[in-house]
Amino acid sequence: MVKTKKWAAWGMRFSVQLLILVFFVFPLFWIFTASFKRPVEAVSLPPVWIFMPTPANYYSVLVKAHFTYFLRNSLVIASIVTAVSLIIGYPAAYGLARYNFRGKRNLGFWILSLYMFPPLAVVLPYLLILKSLRLVDTYWGLSLAHLSFILPLVIWLLQRFIRDVPIEFEEAAAVDGAGLLRRLFSVVLPLIGPGVSATGIFAFMMSWNEFAFALILAPMRAKTLPVASQGLASWAYINWSEVSAACVLIAAPVLILILLVRDYLVRGFSFGLK
Repeated sequence: MVKTKKWAAWGMRFSVQLLILVFFVFPLFWIFTASFKRPVEAVSLPPVWIFMPTPANYYSVLVKAHFTYFLRNSLVIASIVTAVSLIIGYPAAYGLARYNFRGKRNLGFWILSLYMFPPLAVVLPYLLILKSLRLVDTYWGLSLAHLSFILPLVIWLLQRFIRDVPIEFEEAAAVDGAGLLRRLFSVVLPLIGPGVSATGIFAFMMSWNEFAFALILAPMRAKTLPVASQGLASWAYINWSEVSAACVLIAAPVLILILLVRDYLVRGFSFGLK
């Protein structure tokens, strides 16, 4: 009787886990297969499960819709935002984590509140500022807009990782004559490497997927993949095969990046867990 209950509990857990897996994986499977179908097959009811795959949708998106150009834009902008946010965010996070000063708590809350502020509420002022600086529809203009909400989150995450490093390591290095910069980059940085990697990936993903700022601040020359993908649909007709191919192209670089550094990602987000 006890063994039967154990098997029933195991079967129930397995069934629930399988349903959750199907719930999250099936949409990805559907989009991937639809990207290789003809337009009529992608929307047919009942669904077509057996079909002859065709690369025509990817050719149409990459060549005819010029997605290679938009792919380059997204890569450049996301890379700039990731690099700059880590370069600026790491020293700022160290100051918040290690030094006590008046208004520190309020400053930390203000930094986090910048991330929670809705982007659409400030997109018009950003447009006016970037227009006066002649940075509208440029890599640096859109990168600055992305930094305004990604940098606060990077600072908030990194300062948590730095707090979890025992101060005794830095004190020992200071006794040996290490200055502040050496402690920053030779003692603390190697210890929080997984956390920095996880934060960098998170910043890259946020910049890569951002839509509102890119739609208004970079409509032509610096247009990114998410904005370009919405141009595939019109009020009269939507080619779901091409839209699916565009979705695969948008998701693939991020998924590949996560798979390449998945160990650092898991270690980074579990770094501060006690």
